[in-house]
Amino acid sequence: MSSTRLQSGFLGLAAALCIGASLLVAMSISGCAWTREKQAEDAEAAAQRSQESAARAEAAADKALESSAAAMKAADHAAAAVKEATKEMDRVSAHLEQLEKQREAEEADDDEDAPAPHHKARPATVAKTSEEKSARADKSASDAPTAPDKPAAKISPAP
Repeated sequence: MSSTRLQSGFLGLAAALCIGASLLVAMSISGCAWTREKQAEDAEAAAQRSQESAARAEAAADKALESSAAAMKAADHAAAAVKEATKEMDRVSAHLEQLEKQREAEEADDDEDAPAPHHKARPATVAKTSEEKSARADKSASDAPTAPDKPAAKISPAP
């Protein structure tokens, strides 16, 4: 009897060990499944964050493109303004050259009528300053012939 009992004890122990091992395997399989589920959920959350980040980056890129387009439009306006200003400057320069030629022609006519000057000819300038104009006026006033002095009424010496 004792050997049957011993055999049944070993068989019970072996059965218990088999059941424990199968429970352990089942738990580890379910644990692996739970871990894989958790990893899948984490991957889905990371993908969602990545999509949100990509959407924000796309919105920022769109804003940058709009800003770039606005900057290019402003640059085009500035270039047009510079072109217009250049045309105006060319027009004013041509007008000033024309006025200078007229002034030189008038001076040449005046020089032909007047006796030969004793001074060196000055280079032509675009505009005369007020000091040069007043100096020229003073010179022409001093060069103008003056009327001969009229004799004052002579006072006869008292007789």
